[in-house]
Amino acid sequence: MDMSIPTVLKALSSAGTAMKEFGAWKARARGDERVLIAELKDNLHYLDLVAEDGVPLREVIDKLSVTEYKKLANRGFNFDSIKKKPIENYSSLAGTDLAPWPGKRTGELIESIYDKINELKIKFPYVEKNRNYRWGTRVNNIRKRIWLLLRHVRG
Repeated sequence: MDMSIPTVLKALSSAGTAMKEFGAWKARARGDERVLIAELKDNLHYLDLVAEDGVPLREVIDKLSVTEYKKLANRGFNFDSIKKKPIENYSSLAGTDLAPWPGKRTGELIESIYDKINELKIKFPYVEKNRNYRWGTRVNNIRKRIWLLLRHVRG
């Protein structure tokens, strides 16, 4: 599945590199943040199976999780505390679907990632065969946002 990846995220598009970044992030994190990192990491693994290995989305859709995110959100966790600075204006994001993200808060990006995962979980089982939904593109868009989050928290 071919997709355009901004230069600033190219290194993270390799599954091994992204997983190392999750490990480094988890080593710096404390408490609730660590639970969120584990859930994001697992979700990226499943999305990579679809995008990289050709596993049908229907086989992993139930494994994608928003549980820990929802728990933290319901408890009022401040997702901006993960990285207080706004997302940097990486020049390679210009002209891509990630162009609107520079200057936005960490919490906005995390919420967007989970909104998109939740939307997949809700819609896919009912409209899997509908040609109006490009599921592969949706999977890749979530992956790119997770990579952007990894790049942002690495800072």
